[in-house]
Amino acid sequence: MKLKIRVVTIFLALIFQGCDDQLEIAQNDNITAENLYNTESGALAGLAGAYSRIVSVYKTAIINAQYPTDFTDEGHYNRVGARDIRKNNFTSSETTLLSIWSTYYEGISATNTLLVGLENSTLEESIKQEYIAEGHFIRAFIYFDLQKAFGGIEGIPMPLEETNKQLLPRTAGIDVYKQIIADLEYAELYLPTDAEATPGRAGKGAARGLLARAYLYMASQPFNEVGAYEKSIAWSKTIMDDSYYQLNPSYGDVFDQLAMGNYEKKEMLFQIGFSFDNLDINQSSKLGSEFGMKIDDESCGGKGFALTYATISLILKYRADPSDERGFWNATPYYNQRLNDCELSTINNQFIYPVSKYRRFLEPNNTNTSFGSHHWPVLRFSDVLLMYAEAVNKTTPGSSLALDAINQVRNRANATPLTSISDELIQEERLLELCFEGHRKYDLVRWGILAEKVNETKTIMETLGADTEFVNEDWTSYGEPNLGDDGIPESGDEPTVREIRYNSFNGSFNYFDGYNDFDASKHYILPIPEQELGVNTNIKQTTGW
Repeated sequence: MKLKIRVVTIFLALIFQGCDDQLEIAQNDNITAENLYNTESGALAGLAGAYSRIVSVYKTAIINAQYPTDFTDEGHYNRVGARDIRKNNFTSSETTLLSIWSTYYEGISATNTLLVGLENSTLEESIKQEYIAEGHFIRAFIYFDLQKAFGGIEGIPMPLEETNKQLLPRTAGIDVYKQIIADLEYAELYLPTDAEATPGRAGKGAARGLLARAYLYMASQPFNEVGAYEKSIAWSKTIMDDSYYQLNPSYGDVFDQLAMGNYEKKEMLFQIGFSFDNLDINQSSKLGSEFGMKIDDESCGGKGFALTYATISLILKYRADPSDERGFWNATPYYNQRLNDCELSTINNQFIYPVSKYRRFLEPNNTNTSFGSHHWPVLRFSDVLLMYAEAVNKTTPGSSLALDAINQVRNRANATPLTSISDELIQEERLLELCFEGHRKYDLVRWGILAEKVNETKTIMETLGADTEFVNEDWTSYGEPNLGDDGIPESGDEPTVREIRYNSFNGSFNYFDGYNDFDASKHYILPIPEQELGVNTNIKQTTGW
């Protein structure tokens, strides 16, 4: 069976993107640093400058996508020889670290400057308040990303308006989360509803959802903050009780909409929008090309390098429940083969299934080999349901409310409903529903089981890799099998010599690089960039590094 790749062309008008036409300021406006924020166009320009740093960090699909996935029980980087934060062989001098760190702190500085400028602005109060609220949201968003990646219990430097230009020491991680909470609570008061919010910009739902997430992180290891689970429940429930939000009836359509550059806001509470208008790579991303479905022939929808593979353990979890539609979507055996008339062929080995959640051939302009307009999912309603279930089950183990929330998510995917609930089942459900959305490593860290899952995954891969009888059963269900009398798929259309398709490691890659190099004393967190330590002597390096 071969599937023809659909090519979808849509006209996309992004309302908010970096240097959008809305941000142009007439030359005769006499704009200065002192009066920039007295006009709405000036305030919007300042806001865009802050947002642009997030776009810049997320466009490479590393800190938001590959790093939280690779060498966990979710996925692994499929290249050898590279020294990179996507593997466990890097040092604190890694240039990718510095780029992420520096760009995010530029964003914090831009946001603090915006907040100071707006404080004395002559803009109409209601307009000014909304911009200030969005500034607080952006600052909280960036601090959240930095804290969970670099902070840990020791935290990160945390410049605010009054300390924006100072070289600061690290603020304890729990206090960073308290500042994130304060910023998000302020933002939630004054941001517009999601029905009113400009697509691509934060609304109340985004602030409420990140509040639920922040409290969940505070409640988890290493902080174990008393009362935080209850606060996470309350904020999740605020979203669940709002009839505006709902699950998309189709799991796959959630990601089709992202690929096509659409802003669907019923399930997607917040997403990072990208644009490839005028072939502008500064506002586009590599999500589709580096972290999506494998496309060898760029003429069939842009190149898909597929740098991350799904783990065999994840694939087998999906195959254990064949009715679960998420399995075929997230770990499909299909890929585009060069010179194959843009048809999809099948991969005959479950060890080398690339992430297939993101389908870049649906991007409206996919002519570039690397960049496109593929949006990135930050916060979905299904995640809110799962956060609620986790927090409720922590406060009331075995709760029917937690079970119902989980089964809402499973029912949408046609997965077999659960009949009981536990922490372990909730943790697995987050993997099945949210895989490849940038959560897994951070989840495993806050649950205190990162090392356990790394070692468990490595053992499974070694055991199955050595099993000469481990047949790729997907071919009997999804592939283009030519079955023998015994029902085992064979290679070739009409082979003269029967050859059973067994799963085996591809000799061109060493899948264990990152698993073998994992060091539980340090690889739960990223180090402070060495170059930053040389500039800011008030910062101490993270323990273990």
